[in-house]
Amino acid sequence: MSHVAWPEASTQDALSETFEVSRIVARRALDILEAEGLIDRVRGGGAFVRRYQPLVRRSALHYKSDPSAPFAEEALASDRVPKYSHQTYPERAAADIAARLRISVSADVMKTDYVSLANDEPMMIVHSYEPLAITKGTIIERPEEGPHMGAGLVNRFTAIGKRPTAVVERLRARMPRPSETKQLQLRPGTPVMIIVRTTYSEDGTPLETADLLLDAHRFELEYALKVDPSQ
Repeated sequence: MSHVAWPEASTQDALSETFEVSRIVARRALDILEAEGLIDRVRGGGAFVRRYQPLVRRSALHYKSDPSAPFAEEALASDRVPKYSHQTYPERAAADIAARLRISVSADVMKTDYVSLANDEPMMIVHSYEPLAITKGTIIERPEEGPHMGAGLVNRFTAIGKRPTAVVERLRARMPRPSETKQLQLRPGTPVMIIVRTTYSEDGTPLETADLLLDAHRFELEYALKVDPSQ
């Protein structure tokens, strides 16, 4: 995370002396600023103002043919070096995933976990689920393998005759769980944004659903919506 160093007066002892308050009061002031996500404190190194340099996630980049690598494109646009890791494995659909995909609870799905990084800082965690009733035995069964690896949802499902025509994203925010704080290396007071995405074919069949977990301090979300002139 980027920092801007405060002047020496920002140390707990210096604040106490400058404003003629006790060290307890100075420490509580710094505690409040840290809890509100305005500063970071380094043991033995003082306090640092958080620099707000968000990566802009443009929804339109993610759902088109030949999408290139949208996260990489967004990271490079903000002068960051993109990187991601992934792990793919089959599992049984939990109740919420089954409801989104309109399949039976415990039906087989292919799950892929992604961690997206920029400048080696974790930015986003994605858990993606695809029903094996649709993809099993096809060239896209494992999203990051085969001739369409990394080609994006539109191109991959089009390759098996199931072109996506609609995507629904539901957004909410909450405070992170301990495991999420650790994985995203979140500072105190930082919420996360949750995007629940489901992708549909032309006949309304759910093709994929995913949970995207974003560090709210590191992202802005941009949605460009067309207005139907007939309405």
